[in-house]
Amino acid sequence: TVGPFLKSAAVSVLGFDLPYYSLALWHGFNLPLVLSLIALGGGVALYVAFGGRINANPRGGPWGWKRLNGGWLFERSMTGLFNGSAAVVRLFGATRQQPQLRAIVLVALLAGGLSAIGAGLIITPIMPTPTLANWAFAGLWLVGASCAVAAAWQAKYHRLAAVVLMGGAGLASCLSFVWLSAPDLAVTQLLVEVVTTVLLLLGLRWLPKRLETIRLPPAMEKRSRRRRRIDLIVAAAVGTALAAIAYAVMTRPSVEGISRFFVEHAYKDAGGRNIVNVILVDFRAFDTFGEITVLGVVGLTVFALLRRFRPADDTLSGPSQQRVQNAADRDRQDRSEGDTLKETMLIPRVVMRWLFPFIILLAVHLFLRGHDLPGGGFAAGVALSIAFVLQYMASGARWVEERLAIRPIVWIGAGLVIAALSGVGSWLFGYPFLTSWFQYAELPILGRVPLASAVVFDLGVVVLVVGATVLTLVALAHQSLRKPKQIDAEEGEPS
Repeated sequence: TVGPFLKSAAVSVLGFDLPYYSLALWHGFNLPLVLSLIALGGGVALYVAFGGRINANPRGGPWGWKRLNGGWLFERSMTGLFNGSAAVVRLFGATRQQPQLRAIVLVALLAGGLSAIGAGLIITPIMPTPTLANWAFAGLWLVGASCAVAAAWQAKYHRLAAVVLMGGAGLASCLSFVWLSAPDLAVTQLLVEVVTTVLLLLGLRWLPKRLETIRLPPAMEKRSRRRRRIDLIVAAAVGTALAAIAYAVMTRPSVEGISRFFVEHAYKDAGGRNIVNVILVDFRAFDTFGEITVLGVVGLTVFALLRRFRPADDTLSGPSQQRVQNAADRDRQDRSEGDTLKETMLIPRVVMRWLFPFIILLAVHLFLRGHDLPGGGFAAGVALSIAFVLQYMASGARWVEERLAIRPIVWIGAGLVIAALSGVGSWLFGYPFLTSWFQYAELPILGRVPLASAVVFDLGVVVLVVGATVLTLVALAHQSLRKPKQIDAEEGEPS
């Protein structure tokens, strides 16, 4: 009865070449039968010996031993698991961002170290022949590293100096890309440094002030120093490990790998000579699509957080220089408040306004050349964002938004839709999502040029980058337009 059904099921899974099997009620006196008889006999003997006591004890177990009761053991096990989990959370968990980041960095360092030890990897430095170029490159990185360390040292009480020094470290990275024949990365790095520096300066304006004269209690000061020493040790260890890995990779002969594939197929399969841009918008376009999605989410998150943000009381007043200038204007009959500030910014304001169309032209240029020369969608989007940043810096949020209808949230959505539609279009021709296509076309005046569908995806990148950057800029710029709530002393209600 059972044999034919078992055979049908086995054939459907394994095919007709089945291994030998025997389906029977009796397979003879063998070891499994002996083990079963021992288990059955042992169970009967235990019940005969302890059955009466077990039945008389509601918690089970002979002689009232509750520790032999399954229910009690299960409850104790669950309680132990809960208590152990709570202890682990107390030991390793943290509600503050700094301990969480420290734990992530330490886990990454430990994982990398264990992987290197397990693979028997020993980084033996290969010392290149000293040349003038090598010494110049080492000097460049010495300057960049000094700026990075000085920025961390000044970040607590001298934020403006820290931002300037951080820009110096970024400039060293930019020049390193140029030195190592990566102009595309150098252009992107330079543009990102400009936007990041401006946004940081706008954000630092609203942070609570920190004065060196304010001292913590001795106990808190001691914990703070201990925490900073631990962070210094962790940073030094991670930096040393990354530097050793980078040095080992760059000083060893190149090994045949996937990079050769990109060099050989960038123009043949994607119609682009800029290998970096081709990789981003063609070979790994799905990864780039995820990255721009994250960028859009970050922009929306920053905007949502800053909508509920209220500056600290000590940051509500204007800068001291502005207050002095306004007071001097009020003391003079022939001037009104703000005239001195307007005259000071007159020439920069004119220059920034006239730069607006030229920066837009530069962004279009970077976008159109990105498939063959240094540039691309991300660089073009950041460059276009700089045009809006300059207008907000020169004339203020009110002046700009009275003349330009900026809808950065719409830009974010439109960028994602354009990028997604460029990938969905490949489905119409039976290809996977985000499969690009390119073909040569004869155009008037221009002649025979390659046209790639990846350019449409790159356009979505441009639109989304502009939207996310400008949304952050608008959220920061609108802080200066807010007025603090006045509390009614009698009723205690905000007015």
